[in-house]
Amino acid sequence: MTAWRIAGLARLGGADRSNVDRLRRACETAEPLDLKIELDEAEHLGRPIHFLATAGDELIGYAGVTAGDEAEACGMVHPSWRRREVGTALLGELGAAARSLARESILVICEDAGPPALAWMRRLGATLESAERRMVLRVAEAAATPDAPLEIRQATDADHDAVVAILGEEFADRPDEERLVGLEGDAVVGTLRVTESSRTMIYGFVVDEPRRGLRLGTRMLAAVVALLRHRGVGEVGLEVDPDNTPAVRLYERYGFAMVTTYRYMRLSVTRPEPQGPGRAPERHAGVRSPGV
Repeated sequence: MTAWRIAGLARLGGADRSNVDRLRRACETAEPLDLKIELDEAEHLGRPIHFLATAGDELIGYAGVTAGDEAEACGMVHPSWRRREVGTALLGELGAAARSLARESILVICEDAGPPALAWMRRLGATLESAERRMVLRVAEAAATPDAPLEIRQATDADHDAVVAILGEEFADRPDEERLVGLEGDAVVGTLRVTESSRTMIYGFVVDEPRRGLRLGTRMLAAVVALLRHRGVGEVGLEVDPDNTPAVRLYERYGFAMVTTYRYMRLSVTRPEPQGPGRAPERHAGVRSPGV
């Protein structure tokens, strides 16, 4: 049987990113998944947060955890390598990484389209914390709207208080995020963040509460999609609470289609990790276990 091993990295280089993306495509071809993998994440102190399982020169599994407070984790194992302890070992590495970051738990991202992973997390004692519906729009197929797009621009320091008032809380954007604001006259009436890395995403789309119901959300969305079209973006995605019916309807009317539903499972990592052959430097196939 083929031996395999796991290596941990603080950031992914170009070749590793390509291999992880190739593995992701293989997993998504085998199952109707849309894996939420954060390839751009890096740990500035050099602590490993990306874990690559390899057999010879083949990448057979990957798992990563974000370095922020939430410690979101996602992973995958090639379909032909499941039930061989690879997923169990990767999860153990995620737990160790989270503890090194002084986290007591991780948020494991599962999908409704992957029931075995959800069942595995429940057996391990994970609890559902939240859910998000991933929706995607092909920019060229955006629905036409009779409303004129709202004026948008990049947020400045002068917009800070207005954005805080709209969000209802303080905020700190990541370096790879672009904060946009929507304007009605001189007033900031909406805000969102755009990321353009491995995939283009809209996050934190909020319209000033007293102005909701006036189609400002539709107009701001139209302006953002027009901006992305001008930049040559072919597809943009977003995530929305499935219970937020007004937002879901807005996105559906505009042409966004549901791809998957993510389930964020809170898993404690404070207990000692079980020791066994799955954590040895070299591992062999043949032992049945759930796959990530």
